[in-house]
Amino acid sequence: MPGYHYSYLIGTLLFCAAWVVCFILGKNYRPQILWGTLISAPLAFTSFLFIPQYWTPPSLFNLDQRFRVGIEDVIWAASVGGIGSVAGEIFLKEKLAKSRSQRRQRHYAPFLVMVATFVILEFWHPGKTIYNTVIAFAICALVVSFLRRDLIPLMLTSAAVFTILYFALFLELLLLYPDFVQRYYNVPHLLGIYVLGVPIEELMFAASGGAVWSIAYEYIRGYRMSPGTPLPLAQSQGR
Repeated sequence: MPGYHYSYLIGTLLFCAAWVVCFILGKNYRPQILWGTLISAPLAFTSFLFIPQYWTPPSLFNLDQRFRVGIEDVIWAASVGGIGSVAGEIFLKEKLAKSRSQRRQRHYAPFLVMVATFVILEFWHPGKTIYNTVIAFAICALVVSFLRRDLIPLMLTSAAVFTILYFALFLELLLLYPDFVQRYYNVPHLLGIYVLGVPIEELMFAASGGAVWSIAYEYIRGYRMSPGTPLPLAQSQGR
């Protein structure tokens, strides 16, 4: 097993492997997986907000230490976005159907609220980025729930499934690198609550992020969940 310097890379590759499994198993969801991957990959550049106040992970060429953004961050963000966008649907074996027959305008209001909430919280408590992120995700999920109640079952299921998967992958990382959290997390700044060694902050992030990312595609593109309805891949690509 490579040394701890490569532990973050190994962890991101575990998530990347889970992404590949989702891509193979979720044939009907591949456009959605790619959408979630491409949209979330640039979010890796927000890692500079988490370093060093939340953690300082090891990285290839020491990029995280030097620039607070590394190759691993991009791989992780892209993998998490792709997995989170379809985990619930693969579990439920549901497909997408158009909520309207005519073209509909894209709606981004809940996600703009999410960004605004995060920015406000960051200015208010700049040293609490992980908690600011969780709160912003939670508020976005609540807004979507109010506007699209039909998405609530998918949101809750996806949050649970993604959190369980995230937890399992993190446990696998800890099996390989038992001291990973103690070495690289800013432990004094954490709540001090652990689930089998996994910081509760990571599970909070997974649950809130999974809830939001699971319904982003459906909400923005105007789809509803419809069991047994064929996924209109051609139409979904063109609209």
